[in-house]
Amino acid sequence: MKKALLLLLMGTTLFVSCSKDDDDTPAVKTKAELIARTWEVQTGIITVGAYPAITGYTKGATTNPLDMSKFRLEFKSNGDLVQSGLDGTSSTGKWALSENDTKLTLTSTQLPSGDSWKVDNLTEQNLDISRDIAGNSTAPGDLYWKNLIDNYGKPLNISSKDGAKIVVKTIPVK
Repeated sequence: MKKALLLLLMGTTLFVSCSKDDDDTPAVKTKAELIARTWEVQTGIITVGAYPAITGYTKGATTNPLDMSKFRLEFKSNGDLVQSGLDGTSSTGKWALSENDTKLTLTSTQLPSGDSWKVDNLTEQNLDISRDIAGNSTAPGDLYWKNLIDNYGKPLNISSKDGAKIVVKTIPVK
């Protein structure tokens, strides 16, 4: 009888200790927690007016019209931002998610009034953002991008006057 009671007690202990492991599920991360890391560009695509989309950069490609290999966005969990530009120089600022985590606004020394992007996809492995720019826009963030489009588009005879869409797909820096 003592052996049966001892076996029952051991079996119950073993069952309880095994079932506890099944309850340990990882907590779901918020969008702010997912974004808080350093990201690098995987692809950068621009559509200007009625022209077909132009892939300006693909990570690892040897014939990129624009070298974005040094560009990084470091989103810190406290809302600070460190941006490494195309030439590798850094600027600092702030980042914030809004509109139910579908809008990402960046403020920096380059764009103190803010630069807003639509969050198209945000997971552990991807941060995909985009922005539409009206040809007649005078918003400071849009003017910054329109100026870049006009300067880099001269050799291709393209201009931001007909509007543009920028799509940037990023991956975490490893």
